Amino acid sequence: MKIVDVTVWKTDASWRNWVFLRVETDGGIVGFGECTLEGREHAVEGAVADMRRRLVGKDPRRIRHIADLLTRGGYWDSGPVVSSAAGGIEMALWDILGKSLDAPVHALLGGRIRDRAPVYSNAWYFGAHTADDFGERAAETVALGYRALKFDPFGSAGFTISEEELSEALERISAVRDHVGPQVELMIEGHGRFGLHSAVRIGRLLEPFGVLFFEEPLPPGDFGQLRRVADAVPVPIAAGERCYSARECQTAITSGSVAVLQPDVIHVGGILQMLAIAATAEAAFVSIAPHNASGPVATAATLQIAAVAPNLLIQEMFAPLDAPWRDVVAKPAVEVADGWVAIPGGPGLGVELDETELLKHPFAPRDLNLFEDESILNRSVLPEDAREIDLVE
Repeated sequence: MKIVDVTVWKTDASWRNWVFLRVETDGGIVGFGECTLEGREHAVEGAVADMRRRLVGKDPRRIRHIADLLTRGGYWDSGPVVSSAAGGIEMALWDILGKSLDAPVHALLGGRIRDRAPVYSNAWYFGAHTADDFGERAAETVALGYRALKFDPFGSAGFTISEEELSEALERISAVRDHVGPQVELMIEGHGRFGLHSAVRIGRLLEPFGVLFFEEPLPPGDFGQLRRVADAVPVPIAAGERCYSARECQTAITSGSVAVLQPDVIHVGGILQMLAIAATAEAAFVSIAPHNASGPVATAATLQIAAVAPNLLIQEMFAPLDAPWRDVVAKPAVEVADGWVAIPGGPGLGVELDETELLKHPFAPRDLNLFEDESILNRSVLPEDAREIDLVE
């Protein structure tokens, strides 16, 4: 079996674009992957085009060899663009291998240890402003089957949070807790915006809310400084979604700064890298909560790791506020029931893209600007009718 072509689609997805790809073989088997990189879609598409030259003619079942060829063998071995392009290709190769053997990917990774994975909802709060908005939206999301919620309550706060911004954030967290009760897990997202002073202040004030973790309190990259936050606050620290290799994740783990590591299967370079990262974290008694803010193919790939990783804490789901065509462009849809999703059982990744539907939602320029009043965190990102489809049964 040989690779004969690689095709990329950039698909509008409300507040970002999904970047999907298809690897074709001369045997008729195709594999789907995803290399979504918000705001850098053209860059990652270009990286895939560069890598295509090295793929055509190769046996797609030699996954490790090809992954090394695209990264270490290409000298520029990581970074958000290179790792994401390689990650999307690598998961498509696993899809091909699984389909060729009529087996799900997790069966090829040693077999699943769980039939379902615990998940939390993110993005449910986009467009909420007041504490009541947050509380009401949280209750709606729990009613849809989620038992854990992550959110950024800090509005347009920057490096140093003001007293007014801090008070508003605490009011929002309190309202969410009041609306959902003590049995629903809460996670607080910092989006890497704060300096040490603000991060420590906030972290100390989160303890009464019983949060599962405080995510990215500092800008990414300096795990020594993050360790200072972890040592100073009474809540677990989570980080790692902006690590682009197993090496960077190892640095996070050995620094002692994180209780919860959050690698992204796209951005670390694919399933093999995620498996290595999960094993390294497990050896250091660090839990993983995979970052999963992209599309349905990345979700399916992440669930393959969730199936086999003993140290899985919880997996992210960008729902229910997502593009309403998410479950149309990819089948089968992922369904949440009482806080859990089933591990896919179909061959390969267990998901298929509908190429006709993808073309109905062409690329639309969308840039992230998280800490401004008009960011996606502070405004509704979907038409009102789409929100009604997703949130109202």
